[in-house]
Amino acid sequence: MKRLSNLAPKFAYIATLIVLMASMCFIGLYLAVGPGLPEVESIRKIRLQTPMRVYSSDHQLIAEFGEKRRIPITLDQVPRDFINALLSTEDQRFYEHSGVDLYGVLRAIVNLALTGSKSQGGSTITMQVARNYYLSRERRFSRKFTEMFLAWKIESELSKNEILELYLNKIHFGHRAYGLGAAAQVYYGSTLDQLTLPQLATLAGIPKGESKYNPVSNPDHALTRRSHVLRRMLTENHITKERFDNAMNAPIAAVKHGARVTVDAPYLAEMVRRYAVERFGQEVAYSDGLKVYTSLDAELQAHAQQALVDGLEEYDQRHGYRGPEHTFELTEQTPPEEMLQWLEDVPKVGSLEPALVLEVDEESAAILLKNNEVAKLTLADVKWARAYVDENHLGKRVKTVDQVLNKGELIRVRWVPEQAPKKEETPAEDTPTNITTTKRYRLSQIPDVSGGFVSLNPDNGAIEVLVGGYDYGLSKFNMVTQARRQPGSNIKPFVYSAAFEKRFTPASMINDMPIVEADITAENFWRPKNDSDNYRGPTSLRVGLRHSKNTVSVRLIREIGAVFAKKYLTQLGFPAEHMPPYLSLALGSASFTPLEVATGYATLANGGYKVDSWFIKRVEDANGQIIFDHQPIQVCQTCETIIAQQNAQAQEIAEQTMQQEANDRTNIASSNAALPDGSAESERTTPEVDVNEKPGESFSNLPVLPVPEEFIAPRVIEARNHFLINDILKDVIHRGTAMPTLTRTKSPLLKRNDLAGKTGTTNDAKDAWFSGYNTRHVATAWVGFKDHSKKLGVREFGGKAALPVWQKFMEKALHGISETNHSRPEGIVTVRIDPKTGLLASNLTENPVFEMFRAENAPTEYADKPIENIFNQEENKVEDESIF
Repeated sequence: MKRLSNLAPKFAYIATLIVLMASMCFIGLYLAVGPGLPEVESIRKIRLQTPMRVYSSDHQLIAEFGEKRRIPITLDQVPRDFINALLSTEDQRFYEHSGVDLYGVLRAIVNLALTGSKSQGGSTITMQVARNYYLSRERRFSRKFTEMFLAWKIESELSKNEILELYLNKIHFGHRAYGLGAAAQVYYGSTLDQLTLPQLATLAGIPKGESKYNPVSNPDHALTRRSHVLRRMLTENHITKERFDNAMNAPIAAVKHGARVTVDAPYLAEMVRRYAVERFGQEVAYSDGLKVYTSLDAELQAHAQQALVDGLEEYDQRHGYRGPEHTFELTEQTPPEEMLQWLEDVPKVGSLEPALVLEVDEESAAILLKNNEVAKLTLADVKWARAYVDENHLGKRVKTVDQVLNKGELIRVRWVPEQAPKKEETPAEDTPTNITTTKRYRLSQIPDVSGGFVSLNPDNGAIEVLVGGYDYGLSKFNMVTQARRQPGSNIKPFVYSAAFEKRFTPASMINDMPIVEADITAENFWRPKNDSDNYRGPTSLRVGLRHSKNTVSVRLIREIGAVFAKKYLTQLGFPAEHMPPYLSLALGSASFTPLEVATGYATLANGGYKVDSWFIKRVEDANGQIIFDHQPIQVCQTCETIIAQQNAQAQEIAEQTMQQEANDRTNIASSNAALPDGSAESERTTPEVDVNEKPGESFSNLPVLPVPEEFIAPRVIEARNHFLINDILKDVIHRGTAMPTLTRTKSPLLKRNDLAGKTGTTNDAKDAWFSGYNTRHVATAWVGFKDHSKKLGVREFGGKAALPVWQKFMEKALHGISETNHSRPEGIVTVRIDPKTGLLASNLTENPVFEMFRAENAPTEYADKPIENIFNQEENKVEDESIF
């Protein structure tokens, strides 16, 4: 006992010495580390690396760009079950310690002493926040001490909930998912509020090891970790035994999901990405959480996508079957797993699925699909597949299935819904009566032909629809914005409009006969001809445009001059550098993109005003602040009226001012003459004039412009000129080159009277176009091959290859929409004329027609001398022939 009492002072001394040394070490470490610690306030200002998201006009997600996928969340969005699961396994004493859990640190020290290995078991959530936001992940004791000091500092300035929210937005969950919000989307394709307890427990187990406990990469380890999390929750009384048992029995069921894209518009998304990188820089575009809102209409985009796909597949199948994509050596010994692996390596393209032919006979073929489904193709499903010979010829008609398919071939099929029997029909005995549709497949193939489709709002140029090709995965080349092709006859309305500025009229007669022009540059002769090789002789411009007569267009541009035509088209917005001023310009020898063509047709759709195409409405930063807001040039006919009134009032004010000044000078002169001393009154009573008064300040009773004057679209086609061209293009729909296809398909568009458009086919049928519009939508469809040397075929015109794409889109876009037409401007008169001469009709004229003219250009001569006086003797005025 005495010995112990003697040792006590020594132990006390040693203990005191240890405490002092530890304190000195702690102070020394703090002095070494403390000054270099970052300010905690800066953590609030740190911008989490968040991808750029691109949205449609109705806020549906189009695309996401960025290395890290992150969906920032607030703590009140996090389910309580997840917080309990996380804290039960990662940091049980989170709400009790001050940033560093001493018990955890002691455990790490004991583990080091016993095993000799470093451990991270002592890290709290606060320490992980310190590491993730400020420090590296290297496992060194020096970093650990820095982590601890920084954790204390964070705890002293931030609340526990703020720290937990920072943690949940920063932690990496694997597969590029940073933060809990992104993890919910990546693994379950859902939002946090929709996740179940087993799903939340699975996510809570990932931070322990994002690779080892990943439910997609390592589902077995993830299941073990989830079980541990659930047991901890049960032990901590966070869940009941019943919930625990149900969650333990649930499967992992995690699948990697992409961003929740709801709008299929990859070509426009790429346009946005390029714009953002160019304007804001790559770092900001990919990491700063920009939100880009476009002009795209999600519903219309879906209709356009389907219309183009259908149009290209229909063209492709008209020209025959090119055979299988590959042929495998398929025997009786080939294991099913190997066949499925063959299919697994072949991606789905659009809606076309790969399939392997298992067996074939004359009547049917058995095919294997990726999902291990075995389906059957009948003769009806392959009957279209006559062998492709060239663009103008097909092989023999298909009479049996084995004429088309062979065992082991890799083919493409499309699922088609098969309608169940109608109620009044009696189903077969073996047909389930509760099934409305059954799966059926049809032989298909990836189209070799390309195409593009774009639709604008004609009043402001907003791109509402853009489909740059058949499938973005096959080709990222945007046929709408990057492909320069000859527009063919699509250019003719603008050439005719130029002619109307040279006093030509819809009734002007041009000879429709073959032409031979000497082409000096090519040292040969140019022989433009009509597509049908039929000629009508003298033809009015209305008929010439309605039926797209090439020889009429060439003679017309020769009359007005190719240079003048180019200047006129440039004024409308077409690029001059891609428009050589030759006679062939009348037939579309220029080089335009479909977007440029659609923008030109917007001028016809909106009444004659020039607008620019655009696709980005606004850009917001991660905090919702608008950093770019587009103000488009837009049509404002009200503004045009107001400005005209302002100009008239300004002119009136100017005239009144001039008159007043003249009166003042007269009065002064009279006064001077009356003064006896001869002094000038003007020196005494000079009228004051406000030289700073601006025009318009004197305007009264005029409304304010609804659109700033600098954003008002300028008129580039005179109103009457536009009205006449628009009326002729309506004929194209109902009586011209578009009518056969619309009639054959019984299109409801023929019931409308507000649609106008023009077909287009280039030389040797290498490009097919259709551009059409009403006052709400203007759209252009193009079909052709990427290889400029390939031809579509002698029977493939714009009205057959491209028009169906436009037709299907417009039928959807205008369904249930009332008609709207341009109002008839002043100065347009309707006259009864002789269709053979364009002159006034008399009572001798056979089959006279009514035609519209600018009043000053209406005909004044008669085609035939009338045998009766056409004037009403009682009222002494012209009857039906009146042009005013």
